[in-house]
Amino acid sequence: MARKARAEVEGGLYHVITRGNNRRQIFNSPADYKKFLSLLAVQKERLPFFLYAFCLMTNHVHLLIERQADTIGRIMHRVLTGYSQYYNRRYRRVGHLLAGRHKSILCQSDRYLAELVRYIHLNPVRAKMVDVPEQYPYSGHRAYLGLEPEGILDVDPVLRHFGAKKKVARQAYSQFVVAGMKLGYQEEFYLANEGRILGSEEFVDATVHRIGETRRIGVGRKQRRENGEFNEEALIEAVVRTCRISRIEFCSSSKNAAAVRAKEVFVLSGCQLGASPKLLSEITGMSRSAVSRRKDAALLKAREKEEMSKLAESIRKYYDQSCSRIAKSQA
Repeated sequence: MARKARAEVEGGLYHVITRGNNRRQIFNSPADYKKFLSLLAVQKERLPFFLYAFCLMTNHVHLLIERQADTIGRIMHRVLTGYSQYYNRRYRRVGHLLAGRHKSILCQSDRYLAELVRYIHLNPVRAKMVDVPEQYPYSGHRAYLGLEPEGILDVDPVLRHFGAKKKVARQAYSQFVVAGMKLGYQEEFYLANEGRILGSEEFVDATVHRIGETRRIGVGRKQRRENGEFNEEALIEAVVRTCRISRIEFCSSSKNAAAVRAKEVFVLSGCQLGASPKLLSEITGMSRSAVSRRKDAALLKAREKEEMSKLAESIRKYYDQSCSRIAKSQA
């Protein structure tokens, strides 16, 4: 069977993963980690790209790259070929070091950039190699905290999501990462729609169209908004303001009580306002089954707790006001 073509888009954000053959170790000493990063730096100079995160584990590698003119395939071929040759020479071995082709997932940047930086840098914590991510020397996390030079990392575009001033942004980023330590393995970052694209249906459709493939185009969010009364931006604003949480926290996979309550009341209000479970799934990043569970939980709480009922009522009032403001601004 022919290999499936990669989704290569200039300016695209890619989560790149490569593993050792049969999951064997690919880094045996500090010099090996240093060599891999030096090869990455050389290709970053020759084939410019932005590097937002990296984590070199003992038997696999995670990179978060925004490509420019040159493809991810070309960049990674040069890096991985160079490293395999170095490793085989150093340890006097033959055969394949790495397991087939690297995996590259094209990701929706506005939705997943901060989430993926956090997830990649937390790999050593999930593997129980360290207690906190800043203890691990072979990832980009320490550079984000200002504990070591940024080097080949491009931290500023990510830190700007957390604040205008670098010191404040670093503190907010650190808190964001700490909050993610409870989340564990997140399968959604590996299971990509169309086999290689991670994002909303609208993003996948637009990307597939852009790279020249053909598939049945579903009705996107924008068209659904035009055909109905539901306005997702107005509801998100209403929930974020009323529940007093940040938009980043609401859009994240956080399991803290405030974020869970916000998503429950968002789903409940969205259903009451005519949004489909599919659309609510796209907006929140939750599966449809998770949306259904959140709705049921919110309905139960609204019946049993006056606080939840009042919160939902406040959100719908704020939603109506937001819709009116939006309508006036577009008039």
